[in-house]
Amino acid sequence: MAIKNYKLKISSSKDELFKLQRFIEEIGDDYNINNNYFGNILITLNEAVENAIEHGNKNDINKKIIIEFSSKDEGLSFIIKDEGEGFNFNEIPDPTIEENDEQKGRGIFLMKNLSDEILYHPEKTAIELIFKISSINKELSNYRAQLLNNYKSETINKENKAH
Repeated sequence: MAIKNYKLKISSSKDELFKLQRFIEEIGDDYNINNNYFGNILITLNEAVENAIEHGNKNDINKKIIIEFSSKDEGLSFIIKDEGEGFNFNEIPDPTIEENDEQKGRGIFLMKNLSDEILYHPEKTAIELIFKISSINKELSNYRAQLLNNYKSETINKENKAH
């Protein structure tokens, strides 16, 4: 399977979130991602993009959010970039600690718990979400299906010639 670049650019509006779902569905189909992982990816990316809209781009519909996908050795990687000023990832409060304001840090907490790794790229005002899952290589899957079909056809032909 040829490497396919996946990139989505949306305006900073929650009305654009349906495009994110279609984007993730296309990747899920191409990489044969099962429903459990798909749900985690969808919820995590939705939260990351909503944070980028609200906190990064301050709901400015003239600012864009870019979501890039790549399949790496360590897993499936999604980078979410906004046009905001960035933030100090390490200063986000843990919402599970009672003395912290429970309204802050919930999104990051959710992303940390539903993804396998989250990296902050302050120079790009971006976060990277990594899901350490392996998908069935679509090319390999199609190749195996073709071999099975060829075998089935040959078997039927042999049976027809024998009769």
